[in-house]
Amino acid sequence: MVLSVVVFFAIANLTAYRPQPQEVLRSKLQPQLCLPRQFSVTTWNIGGCGLGKEADFFYDGGKMVRPKRSEVEKNLQSVKNFLQQDSNDFILLQEVDVDAKRSHHLNQLQAIAGELKTHSEVFAFSYKAWHVPLPIFRPLGRVQSGLATFGRCAPYHAVRHTYPGREAWPEHIFQLQRCFVACRYTAHNGKDLVLINTHNSAFDNGGKRRQAEMKMLRDFVEKEYHEGSYVVVGGDFNQTPPCYSKKVGTKQYTPHPIATAAIPEGWQWVCDTLTPSMRFTNAPYTNSSLTSVTDFFLVSPNVKVLEVATHPLGFTHSDHNPVTARLELQ
Repeated sequence: MVLSVVVFFAIANLTAYRPQPQEVLRSKLQPQLCLPRQFSVTTWNIGGCGLGKEADFFYDGGKMVRPKRSEVEKNLQSVKNFLQQDSNDFILLQEVDVDAKRSHHLNQLQAIAGELKTHSEVFAFSYKAWHVPLPIFRPLGRVQSGLATFGRCAPYHAVRHTYPGREAWPEHIFQLQRCFVACRYTAHNGKDLVLINTHNSAFDNGGKRRQAEMKMLRDFVEKEYHEGSYVVVGGDFNQTPPCYSKKVGTKQYTPHPIATAAIPEGWQWVCDTLTPSMRFTNAPYTNSSLTSVTDFFLVSPNVKVLEVATHPLGFTHSDHNPVTARLELQ
């Protein structure tokens, strides 16, 4: 028994995902000078297509480890149907499984890319674990998942940036390696649009890792803006933005609010305050479930916000609703 445990941790440690601080990524299409002044960006954490309306999750106090294959297939099809809409110029997805036991090893990236044939595709791993041993009697197993950025234009450069901080050994070899992906596009006037797809930490007692991640993100976007770039950040921050406030008498909650000073004056937090973007997965979704806003955008002062709206899909196919912003480069 002891030998088996030693062998297990030895294999897990040898196969552990150890990304570099920066990794250059490739797009499936050649760069194109097609970026208009006005465009839309949609962000959506699809939850590996396994956290639909009927699901709970053991990490949040529920019981489910993985859904039935038919449920994953149904959710994946609905995600593809939504993303095919003409309004989706750029798409930022989080928790896209490419090979995971929790989603029955369906390659969701390949399936979605197959529907978005005219879009460029950039993918970065955020979770690679040979075998997650929890829960003990029905382990999560193999997980390979990450962030996907799609666009009608192809970036001329894309980089995965690893966020600082991680759990102590051995926990960190079974957990996500948080990151953001920065894609560069050439705008109509020759400047860069830096479009960032982020997925920040959720389970961080004390908040030190979240603070370190936000500082790294701030330093990066400030530098880009001061060099003349347009900057748009979107994703699942696992925090609530300064533009959000809990409504009295509702089931909304604020998991971890972002400090107003996290980003300098002139930048805009862009969120839909009327429609929740995520729900707590301790139980299947009902009208009394806890909900919040953790999916939103941050834009530099040279980007005008025309509209932002969370799509009220009722968390039918993911524990997050997609959010779309229409923007204009100034």
